[in-house]
Amino acid sequence: MNLYSPPIKWIVFGRRCVRLNTSFRTVLKCYEIFADDLLNDYEKIDLCLRFLVWPFFLWFLSPKKKVELFGQIYEKFIDIQGKKKQSNEKQFDFNQDASSIYSGFWQCYHIDLIGKHKNLHWWSFVALFNGLSDDTKMMQIISVRSRPLPKPTKYNAEERQQLIKLKQLYRLEISEEERKRQ
Repeated sequence: MNLYSPPIKWIVFGRRCVRLNTSFRTVLKCYEIFADDLLNDYEKIDLCLRFLVWPFFLWFLSPKKKVELFGQIYEKFIDIQGKKKQSNEKQFDFNQDASSIYSGFWQCYHIDLIGKHKNLHWWSFVALFNGLSDDTKMMQIISVRSRPLPKPTKYNAEERQQLIKLKQLYRLEISEEERKRQ
């Protein structure tokens, strides 16, 4: 993302321009699909493509081309952070933290993610999410989740107990696969 050109709405695939559904809701739906353990990888890609591009275009693509198309869409549109990862441990989940994210956007920007701004571009959504102020509930939750538990001393027993309670309150439900990765 840069400030001197508009956010991406099309990608070139082969000799064709493919129009994307750039709504943050579409990308979040794809994240939800990829978390589904009942589908295989190709089914996940195929289903996500139905949300991301005009379905008529997909009729003419082989499975191999669909995988290539999704890879290109992921690289150029969805994965705007690149390969940067802050840590191995997951700090938030768009589905589990939906109400805190919604309230944070309302508190900071007066943006209604369900109503008027439901088609906010994915890049705009991510930029605004990353800019949420520290006084929003979402950023407070992320702070609790990312804060390391201090080593026990005779002076910090109460602080440790409070942090343990907060970590339990705001813990993310993660799949067995994610737990193994962490």
